[in-house]
Parts: sequence; structure tokens; C-alpha cells
Amino acid sequence: MPYIEVNGDRFHYQVDDYADPWNDYGTVLLHHAAAGNLHRWRAWVPTLARHHRVLRFDMRGHGNTAPPPGSRFSLPGLASDIVGVMDALEIDKVHLVGASAGGIVSLRFAHDFPQRLNSLTLVASTPRLAQPRIDRTAWGRILEEQGVKAWLLSDAQRRFGPHADPGLIEWYAEEGTRSSADMVMSLQACLMAEDLTPLLPNIQVPTLILAARRDDITPFETQRLMARRMPNAKLKTFADVGHNMKVEIPDRLARYVLRFIEGVGGTRS
Repeated sequence: MPYIEVNGDRFHYQVDDYADPWNDYGTVLLHHAAAGNLHRWRAWVPTLARHHRVLRFDMRGHGNTAPPPGSRFSLPGLASDIVGVMDALEIDKVHLVGASAGGIVSLRFAHDFPQRLNSLTLVASTPRLAQPRIDRTAWGRILEEQGVKAWLLSDAQRRFGPHADPGLIEWYAEEGTRSSADMVMSLQACLMAEDLTPLLPNIQVPTLILAARRDDITPFETQRLMARRMPNAKLKTFADVGHNMKVEIPDRLARYVLRFIEGVGGTRS
């Protein structure tokens, strides 16, 4: 179980690299969502790691990485953690892929550190988590009283499409228990207070937006708004999947991202 030190804190990470060593290729960094961990991306790795170095890590307070100071998150701090992980591994630039809350962190990173990016991919994400379809009070009550697994299962019909494997849903919810309810609630409080919409026109890196047609957590109209306001963004939509499409159709999404980042280019460094 590899760890690296970032500003005095230990981060759990994983690197997979099965690309041809004689070719010049870039690094893909996969950033997970709230109540997630680096294992959420496991099905993406075979497709991507045959052609690029793939880096995953547990963000603060999730999986095997320690909580932030005072157990309070800040979005600029989470974006800076990406820089810290990259610097510790001597990686100059990445193709960054962020899912849901990880996409919010990735948007902030793209704004604050554009020189460290080759490309950006957002999977079922949003510049503004607080919106009418999310009942923050209900989320908080379930997390506090029943825990992370119950919270993830409570609205599974919103998180997954109608054809999702029940075993996948159970695995997804069980994996969420690697993070505490307190940490999930703290991260939600941080993200609910943020609105990155005004920053979108300033994010000029080539961007791929992957959206589910049926997604009440990061609604489709939000995906179209990002595509309109980000200068170099393109939108790809998928039917019959839900918010957690990154685990529902991982092979399809990974292949689509692979084609996108290879079109953008970027070296191993």
C-alpha cells in the first residue's frame, strides 16, 4: 500500500503503467468523488494504463488518507493537494479526470493551476453542487443517523440507471464505508458553499464533459451550461445510466477518454 508525503501528511496512492516504454506518453490522473477512494476507478485502469501512466490517490479524509486539519475542507486546499501529489511524484503535467465532487475539485485545479494540465475531463460533475434537486437536510440526516452505506443506497435510483447490476450497487455502497460519515458531511458542506460558474470562461484547457441524460445530482442542463461557457469544451452524453456512470459503464467511458486525451497529446513528464 504505497504512500507519499504531501505537506507533512500521508496520501495513499497507486500508479499503474503498462504503456510501451519507448513511446512518449502522458500521465492520466483520476480523481474520485465524495465517499469514494482510488478503487472507484479500478475498471478504468486496464484501458488507460496500456497507453498512459495512470495515477490515482485517496483525497483527504477518504480511503486511507488522513483527514484535513480540523476535519475541515477547503476547495483551494483540495486543488493544491493535487499539485502536492504531482510534485511528490515528479510529474509536471497530467490529463486530469474528475468525477462528481472530484470534478468540482478538478475545475478549481484547472482554474488555479492551468500550467499543470494537458487536458481536463469531467464525469457527471458540476460547477455548483447546491441546487434544488439535492435535499441537503435529508442527506445529512441519513449520513448522521445511518452512515455512508445507507446514504448511498437511499437514492440508488438517482445514482444508477435502470439496468445497473445490483451487485455493482452493493459494492459501490460498501466501498463508501472506507470513508466516515463525518468526512463526507464536511466535504459536502465545503462544496455546497461553492459556485465555480463565474470561473468557467477562464478555464481554457481542452475539456471533455461526460454527462448522463438522467442525473438529478448533476443535472443535464448543468452539463450543457459548462459546455457553453468553457471555451474549449465538448459534451458527450449517455442514455440509460445514472450519476454514477463511471462505475456503470467504465469501459465505454475509459475508451472515450482515451481517444480524447490522445487527440490532445501531452508527454510523459
